[in-house]
Amino acid sequence: MNAVPQFGSESLSRLAPTLLLIVLGGYASTSRAQEIIEPYPEVTSASVPFYPPMAMAARVEGTVTLHITTDGKHVIAITEQKGPAMLIKPAEENVRSWGFAGNSPSSFDVTYRYKLHDPVTCDTEIQPVTLRLPLEVEVIGKLRVCDTSRFYRQQKYLHEQHVYPVELHVTMDGDSIASPSEVRISNGAQSLTLPVREDLFLVPEAMANGPNLSLSAIVGSDSITIPGISPYSLKCVWNIGLANKKSYTDGPAMKGKDVRSMCWIGFDPLDGDGAAAIVNPCRRPVK
Repeated sequence: MNAVPQFGSESLSRLAPTLLLIVLGGYASTSRAQEIIEPYPEVTSASVPFYPPMAMAARVEGTVTLHITTDGKHVIAITEQKGPAMLIKPAEENVRSWGFAGNSPSSFDVTYRYKLHDPVTCDTEIQPVTLRLPLEVEVIGKLRVCDTSRFYRQQKYLHEQHVYPVELHVTMDGDSIASPSEVRISNGAQSLTLPVREDLFLVPEAMANGPNLSLSAIVGSDSITIPGISPYSLKCVWNIGLANKKSYTDGPAMKGKDVRSMCWIGFDPLDGDGAAAIVNPCRRPVK
């Protein structure tokens, strides 16, 4: 059996206290009769695998199988890939970071298992990674991550004043700008104009149990309106991204789209899942 490798990667050494590392070696054969590895090569360095944020937001999980070929020191080819498309590329990038202990050239299958974990209560731990190298990697993505200071502040407001304190942040082309002095929140049956103080506005608790919300505000020289906001988002920080030059505040404008009429809104969870949406149109010049 292979000895447990000493990982030289800085990323591994920094995160070692938060990772569960299990390394297995031994004698086995792959599904291809002509490719028998005795023993499997010893992995001596590797980057830490992480759950892809986009896949986590889309709740994509599953198993990725890669058939890799090594020259004894590095992965030189990946000839077969199976699994969800959003997970294949991250798995390929991670396996290409592996370094081996000068073994003979070989080919074998590596399995990456991506799983989502949704605990009932807030969970502040870093997502765990289990390595059974060189055959298997397991990555757990935790859907519920709690910003404890904001979470408990919100609970205090709810208990004392029966309101949700919503923290609002606004950017223009990726740079922070001043929040509006007030916002208008409506659920179709009720509309409220709420002052914004220190990037915070207070929404009555009752509005969390009704139809979807809409947000209206004056930001700079624009009037913005964003409909279809889930009442669940009152538990989140609201991030509004506007753009005059870039469509998502961090990328070029989409062909055929006028970014000055669209906006991006993201909901940063305090104790649950986040979400984001592009709204087009949402902006018009103030008359």
